[in-house]
Amino acid sequence: MTRHSILEPGNLLMVQERERLLLRVLRRHGIDELDGVRAFEAGCSTGYNLRLMVQWGARPEDQAGIDLDPAAAAYCRLHSPEIRVHEGSADSVPEPDEQFDLALAFTLFSSVPDEDVAQGIARELFRLTRPGGLILVYDMRRRSPGNANVHPIGADDLRRWFPRCPMKVYTTTLAPPIARPLGRVAPWLYGPLAGIPLLRSHALYVLRRPALPPGTPVLAFAGRDSTEV
Repeated sequence: MTRHSILEPGNLLMVQERERLLLRVLRRHGIDELDGVRAFEAGCSTGYNLRLMVQWGARPEDQAGIDLDPAAAAYCRLHSPEIRVHEGSADSVPEPDEQFDLALAFTLFSSVPDEDVAQGIARELFRLTRPGGLILVYDMRRRSPGNANVHPIGADDLRRWFPRCPMKVYTTTLAPPIARPLGRVAPWLYGPLAGIPLLRSHALYVLRRPALPPGTPVLAFAGRDSTEV
C-alpha cells in the first residue's frame, strides 16, 4: 500500500474530514443538491473529486477537469468516460467562459513554483466560473517537512490571485505526520485532535465570483473577508 493511498486509515480520515467540510460549505451557500451543478477541477489528477461530485448527485456530463499528467488524465477517462478531462496546463483550459457553478483547485497551487503560472491558473478559474459561482481552493498552509517541492499557500496569495472575489477561509485537516500513524493505532483520536486549530495543516478558501459588473463595490459573504477556525 502506498503512503498516499486512501486505503491507508490516516489518509481516509483526512479525506473524510475534508469532504464533511466541503458538504457544509456547499449547504451554507445554498447548494442543497448537485443535480444540474456544473463543476470544473484544475489539476484533477485521476478525477477523485469529480467522481465525488457525481456520487453526491451531479451529472457526469456536467463535470470537467484538466491535469498535466497524461497518465492521470488517461486513468480518469478510463474510469469515468462521461467526465471531460483535458490533458495540459491549468493556465490554459479549453472550456467556454462562465461555464461552471463550481471551480476547484485542490493541492494544486502549492505545487506551482512560478507566480506567472499561478496567476494564469487563477485567471482561468475565474473565467470559467459563472458570475455568483464559487471557487474552492484547498491547499496546505504550512511547509511540508518531507517534500521540498511544495510550498504553503496563504490567504494573501488568494487575495492577490482573485482580487475581486470575497473570501472565507476554513482551516482543516489534521497534520499528516500526526494523522497517518494515528489512523493505524488510535483512529478515535482523530476528531478531538483535528478540533485543535494549531494542528490543522491545510485550509479551504471559498471565493465567490462577483455577480456584479466590474467596478461595482463587492461585499464579502459577511461584509468582509473572514476566517473560521
